[in-house]
Amino acid sequence: MRYLNPVLGLPAARRLLALSVPERRAVAAVLMDLRLEANVLAEASWRRKKGPMAAYHRAVSTYARHLAHVLRRGVALEPPDAASSVQALLMDLHAARTQVDLLISAARAALPPDQHPTRDDAKLWAKRLRSLAPSA
Repeated sequence: MRYLNPVLGLPAARRLLALSVPERRAVAAVLMDLRLEANVLAEASWRRKKGPMAAYHRAVSTYARHLAHVLRRGVALEPPDAASSVQALLMDLHAARTQVDLLISAARAALPPDQHPTRDDAKLWAKRLRSLAPSA
């Protein structure tokens, strides 16, 4: 989908186009990492009912993406290297771990202590919560 990148209208962003191609690629890669990290933080903040922080991190993610697109303009995109693929997978793993931690935290708050599983295992917590749900 094509869109008008609002960052292109900023003089400082247009100066980014004066960087050399290797510099632009390096900065774009850092910005895409920032985008992934900010998205993880936004999701975690949203789940903790921290709306203003979630909005802040989502804005950081959006600006990082827009700036990366500016930097990639006119630069042939190379296939992702192994390091960036591993970094993306690590970010996904971190996001999944955060979600599991939030599930366990919420379950711990929702269940009386005498109904807590003996170990902090996500499967045990999920099983305990399902056993308490009314049958449909």
